Amino acid sequence: MEIPNPDVVEDVADWVELELACTTTHFSKTGLSRFLEGAKGEEVDEGFINSVWMELKKRQDEYRIAPFLVGPHIVIRSIDWHDIPGYLLCLFFSVYGGSENLSKSAKLFERLTSEIIKKYFDFVVKVFGWPVEADEPKDIATRARNLAEIMNEHFIEPPDPDKKDDTLDVVGWKSFHDRRNSHLVVFMQCAIGKDWESKTRSLRREAWKQYIHWGCEPVPGIAVPCIVPQKKWKDVARDAGLVLDRIRIYNILSQGKNDIELDKEMRAWCAFQIAAFSY
Repeated sequence: MEIPNPDVVEDVADWVELELACTTTHFSKTGLSRFLEGAKGEEVDEGFINSVWMELKKRQDEYRIAPFLVGPHIVIRSIDWHDIPGYLLCLFFSVYGGSENLSKSAKLFERLTSEIIKKYFDFVVKVFGWPVEADEPKDIATRARNLAEIMNEHFIEPPDPDKKDDTLDVVGWKSFHDRRNSHLVVFMQCAIGKDWESKTRSLRREAWKQYIHWGCEPVPGIAVPCIVPQKKWKDVARDAGLVLDRIRIYNILSQGKNDIELDKEMRAWCAFQIAAFSY
């Protein structure tokens, strides 16, 4: 597969992860150097290769069950992506963003995010983002009203009809038995594109306060398929709130059983992408 950005350590590390997950069982420093020279048309500095290796080692330590093992000169695949297809789905989005036909699959990432919220918090979840599922009302006014009703919150006024989802992709909540409001609510925005950083402040929390009177203000967050670099982590968390990146998504998916139907769909999607990008 093509290396979209051979000049950035984190992007090259993503590409190595993708190659390991679906193309080869191992990757050497020599092999990486050869691929990068082909992509850049010039010799690659050994220090850059070492930096990629250090990045992969850091990721290995952060993953709960590492999908690869890093040695001095070679990195080896240690899981089968079929067991955790959400990992490979995240890798494709992380490496290629919304390019090709991947942008048409944003809904699948929203569903994956809802599964993560459900598993981590033991929440009830709803995918709210546009386009809506076949059995959902198309107009946002009806969907916002229905959302307030099932969450036992007070509906105030509808969003403008042209808002579609008004930046809200996934909602999660945990009600009490008494069915009164003032309970935990999480608002998530999902961003699969390379421009994900531009969306860390775009969740329209104040607008949603005008639509629904929340007994307890929702916790905002963003879900991205990439790994948020440590140097950017504080700013992203400060701007977006709860951060779900690939490290956290994978670690939660690796703990026990996941949604069977969603896993089935993600396996089919990943198999299609492997064939398409290998062509």
